[in-house]
Amino acid sequence: MYQTETRTPLPLCMGYKRSAEHIKSQLRIEFHLLVQEWKWLTLGFAMQIVHSTFTNLVYYFENKYMTGAQRMPLYDLGFDLFPTITGFWWLFSDLLIYTMLAFVTGLMAMSLLVSLKTENERPIYAVFALKRYMKTLVVLQTLRVLSFSFTLLPGSSTQCLYAPDSEQLSSPLSEFLEGPASSAGDSPDWDPPQTWEEIVFRIDPSTGCGDLMFSSHTIFAVLSVMATWDYFPFPGTKGFITACLVILVPFTLASRKHYTVDVFTSLYVVPCVYELIRLKFPDPDTVQDFSDLYGVRFSQDADPLCYSATIRKERFPVHMDQLPRDFEPRRHTFSGPGSGLGKASRERGDCDGGGDEKYKTVRMESDSPPPRHHEGNNVLTERGREAGMGV
Repeated sequence: MYQTETRTPLPLCMGYKRSAEHIKSQLRIEFHLLVQEWKWLTLGFAMQIVHSTFTNLVYYFENKYMTGAQRMPLYDLGFDLFPTITGFWWLFSDLLIYTMLAFVTGLMAMSLLVSLKTENERPIYAVFALKRYMKTLVVLQTLRVLSFSFTLLPGSSTQCLYAPDSEQLSSPLSEFLEGPASSAGDSPDWDPPQTWEEIVFRIDPSTGCGDLMFSSHTIFAVLSVMATWDYFPFPGTKGFITACLVILVPFTLASRKHYTVDVFTSLYVVPCVYELIRLKFPDPDTVQDFSDLYGVRFSQDADPLCYSATIRKERFPVHMDQLPRDFEPRRHTFSGPGSGLGKASRERGDCDGGGDEKYKTVRMESDSPPPRHHEGNNVLTERGREAGMGV
């Protein structure tokens, strides 16, 4: 009998577990793509250092140049809707961000081990998803740095609050309106960088001041939602990541880490930038793109159930769900469940069960016709005659 590949389904109709050979071929292609795309990925990580430097710089400027009056927090209607939270709940929004980042990273890693089934049958490559995330993040953080570096806004978080004491309030108003703010009104947690070494090398994503417009918390959250909906569009994944975003927004406002305008701006800027970049620079996941840009050539073997990829003149078997979305297999005709086509290749291990269910019992049209005595072909022959006779 014809032996088909056993595939273990994943929950929520997400796809199937890959076989050992399937994982090897996936890792081989992913590593080759990673070698080609290292510049964008490196730029994404390097941008985190640049972004951190500018957040420290604006913290330094607030301490050096802003007056006592300018350090007073702005009125925000959104703050009236959510009570101020402290302690663990103040950190909750940060923990939620890390959870979302870990979730997206986990999905990318999972795509190496399992075959994820998407609605448009597009193969999922973790390198493409990571590149899309990093490329969009670089653009967003560049816009953010330009936004908060030129207009200094007073922070509303605990460590940024400025509270003038009675002596300052009794002093002439000019002292409150001119010159750098007196340290007497600083919060106990106010700790701006004092040297250029601290500005460049301090890493503090949670307790800075001044880097408000637009919300970095919401950037990472919305970008994680966009990447999940784009590359891993399953009901469970979309529901979880979207729920995290919905919870994050009120907790960000309640912790006073950002004003409402910071969060609201991120909610529409991130999707717009993501979609513009995606339309302008779509993933190079076509047959021509793989060949021209990465030197990866996919082909169909003589056995129509087997597919191969060639990288640097080395050929290895791949599964059908690793093929580019526009790959068109050669046309086949039904040959019945008893056909030996593909059986020998599977017994020799020449291909890793590369066929989809609809190709499990197919035959190339150019091959010799199947034996007429085969039961399956007799059924089709009789049905064809009846159709031709109008029965």
